[in-house]
Amino acid sequence: MDFTDNELAGVAPDRMAAAYMEYRRSCYDFIYRAAVANQILDHLDKPATVEEFATRKGVVPSKVDVAGLLLDALVRCGAVSRSQEQPPRFTTSSDYAPSSSFDNELIRLATGKRSYEELGYSDSFGRVVASLTCEEKPALAGFDASNIALWDQGMQLPYYRYSRIQAVDTLVSAGSSLLDLASGSGLGLLELAQRTAAYGDTTLLGVEISPDFVRAAEERTASNPRIRVVQGDLERPLSFLDGYNFDGAMLVGAYHYLSNPAIMWESMACLLRSGGVLCLAMAFSRTGSYDQELVKLRYAQRHPVAHARGRSEVITAAMASGFELEREFWLGCFGWYAFRKQGPGAE
Repeated sequence: MDFTDNELAGVAPDRMAAAYMEYRRSCYDFIYRAAVANQILDHLDKPATVEEFATRKGVVPSKVDVAGLLLDALVRCGAVSRSQEQPPRFTTSSDYAPSSSFDNELIRLATGKRSYEELGYSDSFGRVVASLTCEEKPALAGFDASNIALWDQGMQLPYYRYSRIQAVDTLVSAGSSLLDLASGSGLGLLELAQRTAAYGDTTLLGVEISPDFVRAAEERTASNPRIRVVQGDLERPLSFLDGYNFDGAMLVGAYHYLSNPAIMWESMACLLRSGGVLCLAMAFSRTGSYDQELVKLRYAQRHPVAHARGRSEVITAAMASGFELEREFWLGCFGWYAFRKQGPGAE
Protein backbone atom coordinates (compact mmCIF):
# COMPACT_ATOMS: atom_id res chain seq x y z
CA MET A 1 0.00 0.00 0.00
CA ASP A 2 1.77 3.09 -1.28
CA PHE A 3 1.85 6.53 0.32
CA THR A 4 2.38 9.68 -1.70
CA ASP A 5 5.26 11.97 -0.80
CA ASN A 6 2.79 14.58 0.41
CA GLU A 7 1.04 12.06 2.65
CA LEU A 8 4.34 11.05 4.23
CA ALA A 9 5.52 14.65 4.55
CA GLY A 10 2.43 15.44 6.59
CA VAL A 11 3.06 12.75 9.22
CA ALA A 12 4.34 14.05 12.56
CA PRO A 13 7.78 12.70 13.57
CA ASP A 14 6.48 11.15 16.78
CA ARG A 15 3.77 9.30 14.83
CA MET A 16 6.31 7.86 12.39
CA ALA A 17 8.61 7.00 15.30
CA ALA A 18 5.76 5.04 16.90
CA ALA A 19 5.10 3.26 13.60
CA TYR A 20 8.76 2.40 13.16
CA MET A 21 9.00 0.99 16.69
CA GLU A 22 5.88 -1.14 16.19
CA TYR A 23 7.49 -2.52 13.05
CA ARG A 24 10.65 -3.33 15.03
CA ARG A 25 8.55 -4.96 17.74
CA SER A 26 7.19 -7.27 15.06
CA CYS A 27 10.75 -7.99 13.91
CA TYR A 28 11.67 -9.14 17.42
CA ASP A 29 8.73 -11.52 17.24
CA PHE A 30 10.09 -12.92 13.99
CA ILE A 31 13.51 -13.33 15.64
CA TYR A 32 11.92 -15.22 18.52
CA ARG A 33 10.04 -17.53 16.14
CA ALA A 34 13.23 -18.13 14.15
CA ALA A 35 15.08 -18.95 17.39
CA VAL A 36 12.41 -21.51 18.31
CA ALA A 37 12.49 -23.07 14.85
CA ASN A 38 16.29 -23.37 15.01
CA GLN A 39 16.35 -24.83 18.55
CA ILE A 40 18.23 -21.85 19.96
CA LEU A 41 16.24 -21.81 23.19
CA ASP A 42 16.75 -25.56 23.70
CA HIS A 43 20.45 -24.86 24.24
CA LEU A 44 19.66 -22.28 26.93
CA ASP A 45 17.67 -24.53 29.26
CA LYS A 46 20.69 -24.24 31.54
CA PRO A 47 22.52 -20.89 31.94
CA ALA A 48 25.36 -20.41 29.47
CA THR A 49 27.87 -17.76 28.50
CA VAL A 50 27.97 -16.78 24.83
CA GLU A 51 30.95 -19.10 24.34
CA GLU A 52 29.22 -21.99 26.10
CA PHE A 53 26.09 -21.48 24.05
CA ALA A 54 28.18 -21.37 20.86
CA THR A 55 29.76 -24.70 21.76
CA ARG A 56 26.41 -26.31 22.55
CA LYS A 57 24.84 -25.05 19.33
CA GLY A 58 27.84 -25.64 17.09
CA VAL A 59 28.28 -22.00 16.11
CA VAL A 60 31.24 -21.56 13.79
CA PRO A 61 34.12 -19.66 15.45
CA SER A 62 33.85 -16.64 13.13
CA LYS A 63 30.26 -16.05 14.22
CA VAL A 64 30.47 -16.31 18.00
CA ASP A 65 30.14 -12.52 18.24
CA VAL A 66 27.03 -12.67 16.06
CA ALA A 67 25.62 -15.35 18.36
CA GLY A 68 26.11 -12.91 21.23
CA LEU A 69 24.12 -10.28 19.32
CA LEU A 70 21.32 -12.81 18.79
CA LEU A 71 21.20 -13.55 22.51
CA ASP A 72 21.12 -9.81 23.25
CA ALA A 73 18.18 -9.45 20.86
CA LEU A 74 16.34 -12.30 22.58
CA VAL A 75 16.99 -10.62 25.93
CA ARG A 76 15.55 -7.38 24.59
CA CYS A 77 12.32 -9.05 23.48
CA GLY A 78 12.09 -10.94 26.79
CA ALA A 79 12.51 -14.52 25.57
CA VAL A 80 15.91 -14.88 27.28
CA SER A 81 17.26 -13.50 30.56
CA ARG A 82 20.83 -12.33 31.19
CA SER A 83 22.62 -12.55 34.53
CA GLN A 84 24.61 -9.70 36.09
CA GLU A 85 27.77 -11.74 36.53
CA GLN A 86 30.81 -11.36 34.29
CA PRO A 87 30.79 -12.87 31.79
CA PRO A 88 27.00 -12.89 31.78
CA ARG A 89 25.04 -16.09 31.43
CA PHE A 90 21.91 -16.44 29.34
CA THR A 91 18.95 -18.69 29.97
CA THR A 92 15.48 -19.16 28.52
CA SER A 93 12.74 -17.15 30.22
CA SER A 94 10.14 -19.71 31.23
CA ASP A 95 7.33 -17.17 31.56
CA TYR A 96 7.84 -15.47 28.18
CA ALA A 97 4.84 -15.34 25.87
CA PRO A 98 5.22 -13.96 22.32
CA SER A 99 3.12 -11.01 21.26
CA SER A 100 -0.40 -11.92 20.27
CA SER A 101 -1.31 -8.68 18.51
CA PHE A 102 0.23 -5.73 16.70
CA ASP A 103 -1.10 -2.34 15.69
CA ASN A 104 -1.61 -2.97 11.99
CA GLU A 105 -2.22 0.71 11.23
CA LEU A 106 1.25 1.51 12.56
CA ILE A 107 2.72 -1.45 10.69
CA ARG A 108 1.12 -0.11 7.51
CA LEU A 109 2.50 3.38 8.08
CA ALA A 110 6.04 2.10 8.63
CA THR A 111 6.19 -0.57 5.93
CA GLY A 112 3.29 -0.17 3.53
CA LYS A 113 2.11 -3.67 4.42
CA ARG A 114 -1.45 -4.02 5.68
CA SER A 115 -0.64 -6.26 8.64
CA TYR A 116 2.01 -8.08 10.65
CA GLU A 117 1.16 -11.27 8.78
CA GLU A 118 1.74 -9.59 5.42
CA LEU A 119 5.30 -8.60 6.37
CA GLY A 120 6.47 -12.15 5.74
CA TYR A 121 9.91 -11.74 7.34
CA SER A 122 10.04 -15.20 8.92
CA ASP A 123 12.29 -16.68 6.24
CA SER A 124 14.64 -13.68 6.36
CA PHE A 125 15.24 -13.94 10.09
CA GLY A 126 15.35 -17.72 9.87
CA ARG A 127 18.29 -17.42 7.49
CA VAL A 128 20.05 -15.05 9.88
CA VAL A 129 19.71 -17.50 12.77
CA ALA A 130 20.48 -20.63 10.72
CA SER A 131 23.65 -19.06 9.32
CA LEU A 132 25.34 -19.18 12.75
CA THR A 133 26.37 -22.79 12.14
CA CYS A 134 27.53 -22.22 8.56
CA GLU A 135 30.88 -20.97 7.32
CA GLU A 136 29.33 -18.53 4.90
CA LYS A 137 30.23 -14.97 4.13
CA PRO A 138 28.04 -12.10 5.36
CA ALA A 139 25.10 -11.22 3.15
CA LEU A 140 26.42 -8.83 0.56
CA ALA A 141 24.72 -5.50 0.15
CA GLY A 142 27.56 -3.89 -1.74
CA PHE A 143 27.25 -0.90 -3.99
CA ASP A 144 27.22 -2.69 -7.33
CA ALA A 145 24.70 -3.39 -10.07
CA SER A 146 23.62 -6.75 -8.61
CA ASN A 147 22.38 -5.04 -5.43
CA ILE A 148 20.56 -2.00 -6.85
CA ALA A 149 17.13 -3.63 -6.60
CA LEU A 150 17.86 -4.65 -2.98
CA TRP A 151 18.86 -1.11 -2.00
CA ASP A 152 15.90 0.40 -3.83
CA GLN A 153 13.52 -1.91 -1.99
CA GLY A 154 14.80 -0.84 1.43
CA MET A 155 15.02 2.84 0.53
CA GLN A 156 11.38 2.92 -0.55
CA LEU A 157 9.96 1.59 2.71
CA PRO A 158 7.66 4.33 4.04
CA TYR A 159 9.65 5.02 7.24
CA TYR A 160 12.85 5.35 5.20
CA ARG A 161 11.17 7.51 2.55
CA TYR A 162 9.76 9.66 5.34
CA SER A 163 13.24 10.48 6.64
CA ARG A 164 14.47 11.25 3.15
CA ILE A 165 11.46 13.44 2.30
CA GLN A 166 11.95 15.39 5.52
CA ALA A 167 15.53 16.04 4.38
CA VAL A 168 14.39 16.94 0.86
CA ASP A 169 11.86 19.47 2.15
CA THR A 170 14.47 21.02 4.46
CA LEU A 171 16.88 21.43 1.55
CA VAL A 172 14.24 22.88 -0.76
CA SER A 173 13.66 25.69 1.73
CA ALA A 174 17.41 26.39 1.89
CA GLY A 175 18.01 27.53 -1.67
CA SER A 176 18.36 26.61 -5.32
CA SER A 177 21.71 24.77 -5.44
CA LEU A 178 21.39 21.40 -3.73
CA LEU A 179 23.64 18.42 -3.19
CA ASP A 180 22.71 14.77 -2.57
CA LEU A 181 25.64 12.91 -1.02
CA ALA A 182 25.85 9.13 -1.50
CA SER A 183 22.97 9.61 -3.91
CA GLY A 184 22.66 5.92 -4.74
CA SER A 185 20.37 5.09 -7.64
CA GLY A 186 18.83 8.56 -7.74
CA LEU A 187 15.66 8.26 -5.66
CA GLY A 188 16.49 11.31 -3.55
CA LEU A 189 17.48 13.34 -6.61
CA LEU A 190 14.10 12.63 -8.20
CA GLU A 191 12.34 13.70 -5.02
CA LEU A 192 14.38 16.90 -4.93
CA ALA A 193 13.42 17.53 -8.55
CA GLN A 194 9.74 16.93 -7.85
CA ARG A 195 9.72 19.22 -4.80
CA THR A 196 11.48 22.00 -6.77
CA ALA A 197 9.51 21.60 -10.00
CA ALA A 198 8.18 25.15 -9.73
CA TYR A 199 11.70 26.59 -9.57
CA GLY A 200 13.32 26.30 -12.98
CA ASP A 201 16.69 27.63 -11.86
CA THR A 202 17.29 24.89 -9.27
CA THR A 203 20.43 22.80 -9.83
CA LEU A 204 20.71 19.34 -8.30
CA LEU A 205 23.96 17.40 -8.03
CA GLY A 206 24.38 13.83 -6.81
CA VAL A 207 27.73 12.47 -5.59
CA GLU A 208 28.01 8.68 -5.49
CA ILE A 209 31.03 6.39 -5.00
CA SER A 210 29.75 3.43 -7.03
CA PRO A 211 30.06 3.67 -10.83
CA ASP A 212 27.16 1.20 -11.15
CA PHE A 213 24.93 3.39 -8.99
CA VAL A 214 26.03 6.49 -10.90
CA ARG A 215 24.91 4.85 -14.15
CA ALA A 216 21.62 3.75 -12.59
CA ALA A 217 20.97 7.27 -11.28
CA GLU A 218 21.81 8.82 -14.65
CA GLU A 219 19.30 6.53 -16.33
CA ARG A 220 16.63 7.19 -13.70
CA THR A 221 17.02 10.98 -13.91
CA ALA A 222 17.84 11.33 -17.61
CA SER A 223 14.63 13.20 -18.39
CA ASN A 224 15.44 16.03 -15.96
CA PRO A 225 18.13 18.39 -17.24
CA ARG A 226 18.52 20.02 -13.80
CA ILE A 227 20.03 16.83 -12.35
CA ARG A 228 23.66 15.80 -12.70
CA VAL A 229 25.37 12.81 -11.08
CA VAL A 230 29.12 12.49 -10.56
CA GLN A 231 31.34 9.83 -9.03
CA GLY A 232 33.00 10.81 -5.76
CA ASP A 233 34.23 9.31 -2.50
CA LEU A 234 33.02 11.08 0.65
CA GLU A 235 36.08 9.81 2.52
CA ARG A 236 38.29 11.87 0.25
CA PRO A 237 38.15 15.67 -0.18
CA LEU A 238 35.64 16.61 -2.88
CA SER A 239 38.18 18.94 -4.44
CA PHE A 240 36.69 18.47 -7.92
CA LEU A 241 33.75 20.58 -6.64
CA ASP A 242 35.93 23.51 -5.56
CA GLY A 243 34.30 26.72 -6.72
CA TYR A 244 30.76 25.48 -6.15
CA ASN A 245 28.67 27.12 -3.46
CA PHE A 246 25.74 24.96 -2.36
CA ASP A 247 22.73 26.05 -0.33
CA GLY A 248 21.99 22.62 1.07
CA ALA A 249 23.17 19.03 1.15
CA MET A 250 21.77 15.74 2.44
CA LEU A 251 23.27 12.38 3.33
CA VAL A 252 20.61 9.70 3.74
CA GLY A 253 21.29 6.23 5.14
CA ALA A 254 25.04 6.34 4.55
CA TYR A 255 26.67 8.23 7.43
CA HIS A 256 27.32 4.99 9.33
CA TYR A 257 29.18 3.54 6.34
CA LEU A 258 31.87 6.24 6.59
CA SER A 259 34.91 5.02 8.47
CA ASN A 260 36.16 8.62 8.76
CA PRO A 261 33.24 11.10 8.72
CA ALA A 262 35.55 14.04 9.49
CA ILE A 263 36.56 14.24 5.83
CA MET A 264 32.93 14.63 4.77
CA TRP A 265 32.41 17.41 7.33
CA GLU A 266 35.52 19.22 6.06
CA SER A 267 34.20 19.01 2.50
CA MET A 268 30.84 20.41 3.54
CA ALA A 269 32.53 23.25 5.42
CA CYS A 270 34.13 24.24 2.11
CA LEU A 271 31.20 23.61 -0.24
CA LEU A 272 28.21 24.97 1.68
CA ARG A 273 27.60 28.70 1.94
CA SER A 274 27.29 30.37 5.32
CA GLY A 275 23.77 29.66 6.49
CA GLY A 276 23.55 26.56 4.31
CA VAL A 277 21.91 23.40 5.63
CA LEU A 278 23.21 19.84 5.90
CA CYS A 279 20.77 17.03 6.73
CA LEU A 280 21.77 13.60 7.93
CA ALA A 281 18.94 11.08 7.75
CA MET A 282 18.70 7.43 8.82
CA ALA A 283 22.06 7.73 10.61
CA PHE A 284 22.72 4.77 12.94
CA SER A 285 23.64 6.80 16.00
CA ARG A 286 21.64 6.05 19.16
CA THR A 287 22.59 3.57 21.87
CA GLY A 288 20.13 2.04 24.28
CA SER A 289 17.14 2.23 21.94
CA TYR A 290 14.69 -0.69 21.87
CA ASP A 291 15.66 -1.60 18.32
CA GLN A 292 19.43 -1.40 18.81
CA GLU A 293 20.10 -5.12 19.32
CA LEU A 294 18.00 -6.04 16.31
CA VAL A 295 19.71 -3.50 14.05
CA LYS A 296 23.15 -4.57 15.23
CA LEU A 297 22.29 -8.18 14.49
CA ARG A 298 21.18 -7.33 10.95
CA TYR A 299 24.26 -5.18 10.25
CA ALA A 300 26.56 -7.91 11.62
CA GLN A 301 25.36 -10.22 8.86
CA ARG A 302 26.01 -7.72 6.10
CA HIS A 303 28.82 -6.19 4.13
CA PRO A 304 29.80 -3.32 3.91
CA VAL A 305 30.45 -2.75 7.60
CA ALA A 306 28.37 -0.18 9.47
CA HIS A 307 29.92 2.03 12.17
CA ALA A 308 27.48 3.28 14.79
CA ARG A 309 28.12 6.96 15.61
CA GLY A 310 26.68 8.22 18.87
CA ARG A 311 24.67 11.44 18.94
CA SER A 312 27.38 13.34 20.82
CA GLU A 313 30.00 12.12 18.34
CA VAL A 314 27.92 13.34 15.39
CA ILE A 315 27.28 16.76 16.96
CA THR A 316 30.92 17.18 18.01
CA ALA A 317 32.09 16.44 14.45
CA ALA A 318 29.58 18.93 13.08
CA MET A 319 30.59 21.69 15.50
CA ALA A 320 34.28 21.14 14.72
CA SER A 321 33.52 22.04 11.10
CA GLY A 322 31.39 25.06 11.92
CA PHE A 323 27.89 23.54 11.92
CA GLU A 324 25.21 23.98 14.56
CA LEU A 325 22.36 21.56 15.22
CA GLU A 326 18.95 23.10 14.46
CA ARG A 327 16.54 20.16 14.49
CA GLU A 328 16.50 16.44 15.16
CA PHE A 329 14.14 13.53 15.52
CA TRP A 330 14.58 9.81 15.96
CA LEU A 331 13.26 6.59 14.51
CA GLY A 332 14.58 4.19 17.13
CA CYS A 333 18.37 4.12 16.90
CA PHE A 334 18.37 6.08 13.62
CA GLY A 335 18.86 9.80 13.94
CA TRP A 336 17.71 12.63 11.69
CA TYR A 337 19.67 15.87 12.03
CA ALA A 338 19.53 19.28 10.39
CA PHE A 339 22.71 21.35 10.81
CA ARG A 340 23.28 24.93 9.69
CA LYS A 341 26.67 26.23 8.71
CA GLN A 342 27.73 29.14 10.86
CA GLY A 343 29.66 32.18 9.67
CA PRO A 344 29.13 35.67 8.26
CA GLY A 345 25.57 36.04 7.03
CA ALA A 346 24.40 32.77 8.60
CA GLU A 347 20.79 32.81 9.69
